[in-house]
Amino acid sequence: MSSTESLAQHAAALNEAWRAQGLERHEREFGSGQEPEALVDGRRVLLFSSSNYLGLAQHPRLLAAATEATRRFGAGSGGSRLTTGTTALHRELERSIAEWLGTEDAIFFATGYQANLSTLAAIGGPDVLILSDELNHASIIDGARLARARVAVFPHGDLDAAERILASRPEPHALVVSDGLFSMHAAVADLPGLSTIARQHGAWTMIDDAHAIGTLGEEGRGSVEVHGQHPDLLIGTASKALGVEGGFVAARSDIIRFLRHRARSYMFSTAPTPATVAAVHAAITLLREDPSPVRALQRNARLLSTLLADAHLIPHALSTPIIPVPVGDSRRAMRIAARLEDAGVLIPAIRYPTVKEGEAILRATVMATHTEEHIRRCAEAVVEAMAEDA
Repeated sequence: MSSTESLAQHAAALNEAWRAQGLERHEREFGSGQEPEALVDGRRVLLFSSSNYLGLAQHPRLLAAATEATRRFGAGSGGSRLTTGTTALHRELERSIAEWLGTEDAIFFATGYQANLSTLAAIGGPDVLILSDELNHASIIDGARLARARVAVFPHGDLDAAERILASRPEPHALVVSDGLFSMHAAVADLPGLSTIARQHGAWTMIDDAHAIGTLGEEGRGSVEVHGQHPDLLIGTASKALGVEGGFVAARSDIIRFLRHRARSYMFSTAPTPATVAAVHAAITLLREDPSPVRALQRNARLLSTLLADAHLIPHALSTPIIPVPVGDSRRAMRIAARLEDAGVLIPAIRYPTVKEGEAILRATVMATHTEEHIRRCAEAVVEAMAEDA
């Protein structure tokens, strides 16, 4: 029997069901840049929800680099990287990424999502097991689904469980995949532990350092700096601490060459614009010359998390820019976030399906450009809003 329901009617019914579960979301409209005091939905608020961790999105050097690149090469790139989309700027950026992170080569994608998706789809296959941490980002989950490989998920950070799966696998190859800094839980992956069990069982390693690049380590080089070693595949993004957009893979030259010919979003997407590429290169150059914004970010993170820990809202102080405040009930988290917004502080309530049912959080993110006054006002507002909805 054919359906008489139109697609619009079907979508409307699904939308209503989503709304009834309290899962509907609304986009915020920014009338300013991602600065500590931002114009959001027509009012000025303290912004503690941005991934512009180092405040570089407004940095004059990045703006100047983007402007000059646009004047020189134009607004668009004109094609995919393998046709007409590669400029001297793209090559220069990839060399700079590789030098900064201590790898042989790097490949730059339009987004970090594309970098994960295409890398996993290219590396995976029927003879590969993809072993993924249960809290990995959606782009890893989706990439693993596209990879035509068997996917096994191990409990978050459970190296013993991961090792058991590796030891019993029938596939000749395996890829162990983990976020470097988990975006909702602020946990840092045990790269040495993962690398050890991978090496013992002849497996490869892939770390998604989207939230660690620019935030972890004294110079902001993320997992490779914190742990002093490299995974086989290091994924990073320019859309968070570097203040621009795009994603990259840093690895041995043979791996990068393979991805240039097999990563489908690299092959078939229009290349990132010259302005984007120049701004990312400017951000990396700036940090290599002066990593002080990284240390300012870490100081601010410790201050806010210490204030929240002293109020018994989180277990302990953190040095990561992501500070999750456990709430539990999704509706309570939404109420508290609304109270905070009324008080002029924007911190989102994160709920299912981003996190598990019953594990809703307030997800505060800190920027290097926040002042001590901003941070203390934020902490006071969170403490008060949580107490009012106890």
